Amino acid sequence: MPIPLTRIDYTAPEFNTSLPLRKGSDGFDTRQDYLIKGYLPSSSVASAYGASGSYKSFLAVSWGCHIATGKPWAGKPVTQGAVIYVVGEGGIGVPRRIRAWEQTINGGSPIDALYRVDCPIFPASPESVQQVIQAATGMPIRLIILDTLARCFGASDENAAKDMGAFIQGCDYIKAATQTTVLIIHHSGKDQDKGARGSSAFRAALDVEFNVRREGDGGALILSCTKMKDAEEPSRRAYDLNSVDLYVDDDGDLITSLVLNDEGHEVREDDVANDPDLAGISRLTENHVALWQAIRSRTASGDSCTRALVRDNMKAMGFDVSKKFARWLDKLEKDGLIAFDGEHITLLPHRNKVGEEVVHP
Repeated sequence: MPIPLTRIDYTAPEFNTSLPLRKGSDGFDTRQDYLIKGYLPSSSVASAYGASGSYKSFLAVSWGCHIATGKPWAGKPVTQGAVIYVVGEGGIGVPRRIRAWEQTINGGSPIDALYRVDCPIFPASPESVQQVIQAATGMPIRLIILDTLARCFGASDENAAKDMGAFIQGCDYIKAATQTTVLIIHHSGKDQDKGARGSSAFRAALDVEFNVRREGDGGALILSCTKMKDAEEPSRRAYDLNSVDLYVDDDGDLITSLVLNDEGHEVREDDVANDPDLAGISRLTENHVALWQAIRSRTASGDSCTRALVRDNMKAMGFDVSKKFARWLDKLEKDGLIAFDGEHITLLPHRNKVGEEVVHP
């Protein structure tokens, strides 16, 4: 005989706490504010990483200049405000890149709302953090660029979670105190397909992450969003860089720089066509190679690797995963590159053309 259910009258308890408690979905329709719509959220910690020579600093200059002047970037609206650019490596490269942007896009006029700090600052140092906050006081600062993480990390160890945690904590404090977005320019590791260099605690703490790489041997920059915490990732696009004449020096030599063209175009040639780990595997398209590298990157960094997560990674990089994603996975499985445990994907060692076993990291 079934036991009759007893109805319980539930009354919400009276909480005695200073915690900012909210009920259920309260705030679901809170507006997401952006510095660059769809790319850089306001009051966030973001990173753009890539190998040396990948043009990542040119991207940072472009974003900084557009935000400082309020000019749309890639057709997207921009929230205008002052920018502090920390040129951790010093030198004359960044001011020349800014001048190239001014000549090309700002009618030759200097940008009044972009400020440079031509030395590193150290977010892990409370004294350094206070200096940044003091510099931002009294100005409508929207963006602080740290170029690069390595220069602003001091003598600490990028691979140590504790040291990386102190760096991130400092960035978070700057963000909270100034209500700005902190953009960190960072280097990729020896294998750039395995993500940014250093402790995985860095990526875990980010709100937004972009990968920057060169388009083959050409002069374009390929921008791929690899993490967008609270919104949909923008599609992968390529951006050309154009040479700009700046001045003639005392020796009669023409000094030039590059400026990023933010119009963007479809990626014509990526540099993923020849991965040594795929030697001997036939009939691989760009789609197969990109999928393989997404799986390898997740596995190498210790992140969860499931069909759904890898599918999202591919979509974020601009691949159409609506029709043939399952076929791409099937081919990698048939080629002995991956195996499935339910929804989870694991890597398998394979043999190259001469029979040498390749063990994946």
